[in-house]
Amino acid sequence: MDTKRIWMYSIIGMLTTIVVLAFARLSFGVILPFMREGLVITYKEAGILGTAISFGYVSMVVFSGVAASKWGSKRTIIFGTILVSMGFIGIAMTPGYWVAFVFMIILGVGTAFTYTPLISLLVAWFPLKRGLVIGLTTSGVGIGILLSGIVIPFISTMFPVFGWRYAWGLFALCGISVIFIIAFFIENPPVIKREAADEKTANAREIYRDKAVINVSLIYGVVGVAYIIQMVFVMSFMIESGISSRTAGQLMALNGFLSIFTGPVWGHLSDKIGRKTSLNLTMAITLIAMMIPVFYPTFIGFSAHIILISCTLTGLFTLVQAATLDQVKPSDMPVAFSYATFYFAVGQLIGPVIAGWLIEDFGGFTYAFLFSSICLGIGFILSLRVKNRQHETVAVEGKVSV
Repeated sequence: MDTKRIWMYSIIGMLTTIVVLAFARLSFGVILPFMREGLVITYKEAGILGTAISFGYVSMVVFSGVAASKWGSKRTIIFGTILVSMGFIGIAMTPGYWVAFVFMIILGVGTAFTYTPLISLLVAWFPLKRGLVIGLTTSGVGIGILLSGIVIPFISTMFPVFGWRYAWGLFALCGISVIFIIAFFIENPPVIKREAADEKTANAREIYRDKAVINVSLIYGVVGVAYIIQMVFVMSFMIESGISSRTAGQLMALNGFLSIFTGPVWGHLSDKIGRKTSLNLTMAITLIAMMIPVFYPTFIGFSAHIILISCTLTGLFTLVQAATLDQVKPSDMPVAFSYATFYFAVGQLIGPVIAGWLIEDFGGFTYAFLFSSICLGIGFILSLRVKNRQHETVAVEGKVSV
């Protein structure tokens, strides 16, 4: 195993994740209060913008696997990152709400063509270390949230009118930089060719009908709902509850900082003690964390919420992805992962709309977070039924050398 290659590819994966997940999707919750004032929109309209990203994602995520098989994962990742960078530039320069809506869709499409092929590429290069590699890659989510929590409030304070536009512009510069890094340092894995010759790939319908795959996909779906609601609205929830925007930004930065480490830790731990055990534990802790601000929307309550969420949610993200790949043979992983990600994308599509409706018309942020807690409760029940096929795939992968 090439240790140098593992770390280089994982770091590049981390940088890509910062751009296409943290900046393109999850930073929206941090930038939302400032962007909402700049565009003069309601929380319902803000929820629709969040849904636009998810719509672009869900409409193309299944096709990303097909594109990667035809173009190669590297070209697909570069194409997706170019779209994301275009989305950043368009939002930064948007004259109004509907133009922003269109470029939000482009952000989602770009993410679809980037993240799924990226994970498949990394796992194909390092099959025996998939938990660790996915964990290191998803730690980019925490780094991106940390940077967003620090940079966005600072820029918006320095430039009250156009600060949110400058933030999107800064994201675009980061995206363009990552494009060149991927182009020069990432290669497609040779293991794919060997597997194609040695293994019979299952029919896509067989994978779609596999009960174990469906179960993990449903978990990924409910995690998608809870994850996006928390990321989009927790900053606004804190400010609405009387916490200053500066303090709320610091808590988001703390969330990002702690999240940097939890993905790799949970991923590596799951490689050792089993995916199911780790998944059950993280799901339970995340559920408890999500319920805290429902009953205690105070500084202490939000602090406890942020600390627990940051220690588990990114790890949960990592574990569900790894558990999905555990359910199938290595040659079937791109199809299975795209299928499960479709559920996740649907969850992220409907989450902001439901949350926006609950916030505006039903009972405020408390009911939105209660809804997220219910979703996580369902996810916990489903996680108890996960089949631990990790040992089976490791046995198969042990026969393949990179």
